[in-house]
Formats: sequence, C-alpha cells, structure tokens
Amino acid sequence: MSQIEWGEWLARWDRQQAGYLPDRDEQFDLMLTIVEKVAGTPERFVDLACGPGSISARAAVRFPGAQIVGVDLDPFLLEIARNAVLGVRFAEADLRAPGWDAVLGDGPVDAVCSATALHWLDPADLEELARTLARRIRPGGVFLNADTMRLGPAEVPQLDAVAVELRNQIWADSHAAGVEDWTSWWDAAAEEPAFAALLTERERRFADRAKSREITLTDTLDAFRKAGFAEVAVLGQVADKHLVTAVR
Repeated sequence: MSQIEWGEWLARWDRQQAGYLPDRDEQFDLMLTIVEKVAGTPERFVDLACGPGSISARAAVRFPGAQIVGVDLDPFLLEIARNAVLGVRFAEADLRAPGWDAVLGDGPVDAVCSATALHWLDPADLEELARTLARRIRPGGVFLNADTMRLGPAEVPQLDAVAVELRNQIWADSHAAGVEDWTSWWDAAAEEPAFAALLTERERRFADRAKSREITLTDTLDAFRKAGFAEVAVLGQVADKHLVTAVR
C-alpha cells in the first residue's frame, strides 16, 4: 500500500474531526501545556485510543525526547498512524480487556492523553480503565481526556439539554460550511480498495461494541477519584465537550 498518501489521510481526519470541535488544535495544545505544567517534560507519554495518531504527532513535536506510545484497537486507523507519524510506537490493545496495559512496557508513565474516543466505553469499563491508569501513571503524573460527556439528563436535565443543543449547533454550522463529516470520511475510506481488508477487520473487532448507557461527566470525575487520583477537575469546556484532568 505504498501508493497511499497516509499523511493526507491523517490531515483529512483532522479536518473532519475539527468539524465537531472547531478549536481542536487549541485543545491539543492546551492538553500538552497542562502535561508540562503538572508533570514536567514527560519521558514516557501515552496517546490512549490514539486513532490515526493526531495527539501522538503533536506530542512528538512538543516532546522530541519522549518515548511515545499510541494505543488503539482500530487496525485501519493504526495503519494510518504507523505510516503517517514518525518517532512513535503504535500498539494494538482493547481497553476493555484485562491486562491491555502490557503494551505499554514495564515501569510507570508520566502522562496519558486521550481525545474523542473514551465515550465509546461502558461506564463500568471506564471505571476499570481508571484503576489501570492509576497503577500505571507515576505519582505526580497526569491523565487528560478531551471528549463528549453529557452533563447528565437525570442530574441536570435542563442544562444537559442546553449543552446538547449547543453541541449540535456547532456540528451543524461546521458541516453547513463544508467541513467533511464522520460518515463521509468513512465512506471515502471504503472506496479505496487497498483499505478493504483493514476495514473488514475493523468491523469484526467492533461488532460487539455494546454499552449500557452514555458516559456522563459525573461518571468520569467519580471514576478517577475512586481510582485514587489526587485531583480531578475540568480545565476546559465547549458545550458538552470537556477536558478532564486527573493528577496521580
């Protein structure tokens, strides 16, 4: 598949994702700045549920001396990452499976970042993930997650509805302005014959992606507090997209 323009597929992914969070680049820059302010310049950095390597690529530039590992289960997005992002080790792992963190190697890590991915988990899976990260992140290290997290229709129904309405308007405005959406991006990938085997495997791996309900902001904050993180707070918010930061 040497004829594939892997860098363009990553760039196209970034443009598509920016339709759902227009200040996405600024959010990534903020995440890495928080890593530096909380944990210092990391020696070991993890891009969790890394997709095609958007955070990894930026971390490699920001922290050129760091050992960076990108972890994901999606074989197609990992193939893009491996071909488009230099200086990063990418590994396959199912975050719902016990012992998935073996792919990180031995010893603690300084920082773990994730974006627009962990909402796919069930709340119970998120609790177990938080416990695993509490074991793997060194004291004083940090976890950051920028993702859609409902405020909670059972907790604050009016404000939750407002946040969802604001989010949906952001998305609608972006796509009305011509930004490619999620479905169009995946449809375009399906039209590339060279991707057929990877996409078939992707479909097989995610066939059982069932969950009991959507993860809320409260679920996330509680999960990391119960797991033993010293401080857990929101350091950024756009509608129901939150940047949750947890200090180990």
